[in-house]
Amino acid sequence: MPTISITPKAAEVVARVRAERRGTLTFTIDGGCCEGTAPHLFEDAVLAGAELVGEVVGVPVYLQAAMVRPFAAAAVTIDVVEDPLSDAMSLETGYGLRFVLRESV
Repeated sequence: MPTISITPKAAEVVARVRAERRGTLTFTIDGGCCEGTAPHLFEDAVLAGAELVGEVVGVPVYLQAAMVRPFAAAAVTIDVVEDPLSDAMSLETGYGLRFVLRESV
C-alpha cells in the first residue's frame, strides 16, 4: 500500500469544499490522459475498478486498479497549487486551484 499524506494548505482546501457540500467526498488518483496522476476530489463519486489505498483528513483515497502495483511502495503527498485556468472536473478548480501529487521525501 502506498503512504499518502496531505499538506496543510491542501487540507484547508478540502475543509473549504466540505463546508460547501453535503455529499461524500473522495480523492481518486488514476493515470488519466490529460492530467496524469493528479488527484481529483469528487462528491458522491461512483468508482469502478478503484481500490481504497488510504485516507487523508477524513477523505478516502482511491487508486485505479492498474496503478496499485506501481504505487505499492510509493510515499506521496497531495498538495495544491494555483491554477485559475484549470478545466479539471475536480472540486477545487472552482476556487482557481488544482490538487497535485508530490513524491514524499
